[in-house]
Amino acid sequence: MENKIWEYESNENDNLSKLVEKDKSIVMTNPEMAKYLIGLVNNQNGDTWLEPCAGDKAFYNNFPPNVTKKYCEINEGKDFFEFNEEVDIIISNPPFVPRKLFWDFMVHSMTITRKKIYWLINISSLNVFTPKRLNEMKEKSWYINSIHIVSDKRWFGRYSFIEIGKVDNNFFKWSNKGF
Repeated sequence: MENKIWEYESNENDNLSKLVEKDKSIVMTNPEMAKYLIGLVNNQNGDTWLEPCAGDKAFYNNFPPNVTKKYCEINEGKDFFEFNEEVDIIISNPPFVPRKLFWDFMVHSMTITRKKIYWLINISSLNVFTPKRLNEMKEKSWYINSIHIVSDKRWFGRYSFIEIGKVDNNFFKWSNKGF
């Protein structure tokens, strides 16, 4: 099956996008990292977990045995944007290049998730959480609850494992004042 991509264009100055075009393997999550990050998630019996862009299934293959496992992978004909079942937990290393695609993943996740969303993204992708978008999240009762910093020697820079939930624990504050 030919690799399918979403119809988004990256900024011409986006170096990560250029690297990914040359070597698709740099975007895949190390299974050991996936296990570690899954260990940070509060896991409850019977919850339904979804990996929306499974790739080589590093997260999916390491989901706890006491949860219902689901995944989407566009290259297998399972497009996340066509998945409309409710789930309790979403966890993935989503496409974060271009940023608009990542935000679309966030918006769709907020519509189908009951409890928590976990993203493994590069630090610069935090820029997608603009005051306008944080307000949009807040209007839908979604809040950034924590950011855990991790690294992988294959990747350039630091990455953040973000927990987004329905409880505002005052972890993340922003101002709409212009300066």
